[in-house]
Amino acid sequence: MFYKIKPVFFVFVLLLYVSFAHAASFEVEIIPVNSRIAIDEFAKFELVIKNNNLNQKEEYRIYNPNFPTWDVRTEPLVNPITLEVEPKSEGSVELIVDPLNPINDIGIYAVSLNIRSKFSDELVSVPLKVTILSTESLIGGYVPTVVTSLGIPEKIDPREEVPIKIVLNNQNIIDYPDLIVKLESSLIKETINTQLGPKEEKTLELTAALDLLTPVQEDKLVVAVFKEDRSIINPIVRNIEIVEYAELKPVSEEKKFLLTRSRYDFVSNNAGYEGMFKVETTMLGSIFSSTSPKAKVVKENDKRFFVWDVKLENNKLEVSVTQNYIPLFVVIILLIGIIVSYYIFRSPLVIRKESANLVKKEGGVSEMTVIIHVRNRGQNKLKEIEITETVPSIVSVEREVSLGSLQPTKILGHEKKGTVVKWVIDTLDVSEERVLSYKVKSRFSILGSFSLPGATAVFKYNNKTLTSVSSRLNIGS
Repeated sequence: MFYKIKPVFFVFVLLLYVSFAHAASFEVEIIPVNSRIAIDEFAKFELVIKNNNLNQKEEYRIYNPNFPTWDVRTEPLVNPITLEVEPKSEGSVELIVDPLNPINDIGIYAVSLNIRSKFSDELVSVPLKVTILSTESLIGGYVPTVVTSLGIPEKIDPREEVPIKIVLNNQNIIDYPDLIVKLESSLIKETINTQLGPKEEKTLELTAALDLLTPVQEDKLVVAVFKEDRSIINPIVRNIEIVEYAELKPVSEEKKFLLTRSRYDFVSNNAGYEGMFKVETTMLGSIFSSTSPKAKVVKENDKRFFVWDVKLENNKLEVSVTQNYIPLFVVIILLIGIIVSYYIFRSPLVIRKESANLVKKEGGVSEMTVIIHVRNRGQNKLKEIEITETVPSIVSVEREVSLGSLQPTKILGHEKKGTVVKWVIDTLDVSEERVLSYKVKSRFSILGSFSLPGATAVFKYNNKTLTSVSSRLNIGS
């Protein structure tokens, strides 16, 4: 229990400021640390217990029979409050005494405190003398008691909204129609106007948006609750930390025919960020792409990436990747044009020469048969085809023609050119092929390799006179 000490006993109270309670097995001493307070402040006392036992270690339970008018607790909070003391030794604990309600008058109050031995069950009660100097902070005769809790992430990414949760719990019957909740830090400043009824619990939820480039730092968020201009709680302080981030953000993508230009921003809230970032590409894309700034091409896990070393300017690095397939398209078109032109403008008459039946004497070629294949690969019939074959004078042409071959129209000798052999074919249908042949002999064996000139054909195709020439025939010994 507690009681108020009248002024006539003031001298007596001062004499008892340091008090002792004696028991057979232990002694208790109360030492005031801060016993003169306003109604909304806390008093502090040091409790000293002396264990008089010679051999027995004691544990003492300390409790307050005055709740809810007075609250006696430790900081940090321990429940129950106990103290272990060795034999013939002393132990101490600091106690906080908090006046709750209803206390309306200034004066000196004695708050009873019980100390009980666990082993002997002996009980000692001592007064904690608290002087209330002022009651101006009372509202309606009550001490404002709004238990407030704050929830906020300890580590904050400035790219994301910061969720803040404040719980207000009114512990008495005071009505707060105009409560003000203030949140202040170097980064967050918010003011919330709200109401809180008697014994009401209310949850306030809000989000704070930070600048995306808020640098890495540590900060403290302070929450205070005011009624008009008067704070009714001890401010709550929470440590928060702005963490580092680095991200690649697509900015735009411009597409044209066979041309794609992609722009990216690499952003970090650390202006001194050191590292690299990459953008995925393909093998073809890495060949036909240009980058600004210049990037390296790196292969990882069968994938290709453009990689940049980061050098930020105003917390940002702008990069672009341009995929340009126009040169590839031009090359493909040119190849197609060449192929189409080849098929359009190529000779419709194909002449191919080969050798057969080679006879060798004394390590060299002495005679052989030359076969000429003539084929129409065009889309129309060929007419008036005249094939001319020039045989060098190193060999002579036999006039015998093998069976199945077209007979030469002319075989003419020439002093310088050698022998000229001519065939005439009236027509050659589409895909039709004719085989011409002749035999050559040499008086002496030809050692090493030699070649025969290509055969020439003059013909008419779609009322045009055209010429086609075969490749040379190379003969090795």
